[in-house]
Amino acid sequence: MPTNMISGTLIPNVLAIFLFVVALFVSFRALYIFSQTRSPRLFILGLSLGVIALTALADLIASNLTSITLNTDWFLYIGQSVSFLFILLSLVNSDDVYLNRLMRVHVLISVVLVALLVLSPTLPAFSNVAIKTILSGSRSVICFGIFFSYISAFMNKQTRFSLLMSIAFMLIAFGYLMIAQQYFVANADLFDNIGDITRMLGLCVLLLAVVGG
Repeated sequence: MPTNMISGTLIPNVLAIFLFVVALFVSFRALYIFSQTRSPRLFILGLSLGVIALTALADLIASNLTSITLNTDWFLYIGQSVSFLFILLSLVNSDDVYLNRLMRVHVLISVVLVALLVLSPTLPAFSNVAIKTILSGSRSVICFGIFFSYISAFMNKQTRFSLLMSIAFMLIAFGYLMIAQQYFVANADLFDNIGDITRMLGLCVLLLAVVGG
């Protein structure tokens, strides 16, 4: 029983806490730099990581709170996919008008995402494996897109920030790709944990990029 608890509860809890703390720190750091530079891309990065931090916290609470059913998977899958999508969209165009408009849309969409979290006790169970697979896979595809955007920027300007960001999102993309494998294999927990650990490494590199970039 203790072994099952370690593999089935402790490891996911530790990973969720780690994801929450690191993502929240990156979010605060990016928003702090935004307050000084007024860069829309940093605002979008900060808001996206803030939503992702909330998904980790929601998942942690839902997994350990037994007195009430919280169907937070809606917020987790959709929130993470949309947050990464806005990071990618912020990289495809450097026009200030476009970025400022994107920033405003991002705020509105984030409010809708938080509404999914607030409504989680009333939402139906998110049990459709096909939809989970698509959304989980979409996170990987989007993060690979972010990786290619940053590696392209590094090839042009060769900045430390672009290099670290490309490494970070490559690891995050591979992490989500591993997580998506859990729906096709028998030993799902193994792929889930490996994917989470790979994502954590990616977040550590992302933290390094934002702090030192």
